[in-house]
Amino acid sequence: KMLYSGLFLLSILAFSTSFQIRLSTFELRNRPSQKSCLYNFLDDYKSSIDGPEDGSVDGEFPPSVCPSEIHRIRFSTTAGDFTIRLDRALSPSGVARFLELVDDGFFNEQLLYRVDPGFVIQFGIACDPQLQSRWDPKAGAPIAPLPDEPNRQKFRAGSVSFAGSGIDSRSCHFCIALEPFGEDLGTSPHETVLGNIEVEDGGILALESIVRNREDQGYGNLLDIQGSLTRGGNAAVISQYPGVDRIVACGRI
Repeated sequence: KMLYSGLFLLSILAFSTSFQIRLSTFELRNRPSQKSCLYNFLDDYKSSIDGPEDGSVDGEFPPSVCPSEIHRIRFSTTAGDFTIRLDRALSPSGVARFLELVDDGFFNEQLLYRVDPGFVIQFGIACDPQLQSRWDPKAGAPIAPLPDEPNRQKFRAGSVSFAGSGIDSRSCHFCIALEPFGEDLGTSPHETVLGNIEVEDGGILALESIVRNREDQGYGNLLDIQGSLTRGGNAAVISQYPGVDRIVACGRI
């Protein structure tokens, strides 16, 4: 009897030892390597600094360098009104410059001279050349263009950005993206979203009205009048292109 009991205990001990060896072998084979752990750590770190995927600053874009700070600017135009919602977190120096221009009355009575249906509406040339010469380095302004900032949001219909001509060329010229082709902006150094047209108060409808008016006028995009407009203001072109939509006034709200 004792012999049988001893053999039974030995059998249990052998089975237990064999199971532990197999389990240890399985864990060893399936344990993550140090390299894998390092990659997981880097992925977690990258996710932590890229910011939330919330449509404004998401994982595809650089993180903001300052807290969100909203500024709302109401534009009244001959084709309807719209509100631009600027966010300092998207472009700190760009938003600061835009606000300076608003406070100086720079945008008042400006022509919305460039209208490219499906692409952009562009403005940023003062109605008076003397006012232009305060802000546009190419017109003699005693200020340098702003350094570029990384784009932190995907362009969409109503996104507002500087218009420029390459690296560090942001001064006082702006464009509003239209769909569908304006959504492809963001590849040039100066193309950084500052904010977006608010849709709740019909701002997109005002943009559509501006486009429709230009198509009815048959003037084309009028990009080639930039020089004349800069040198002579509205008076230099308005007789040749009557009815071009303009910004009547704008201000903070």
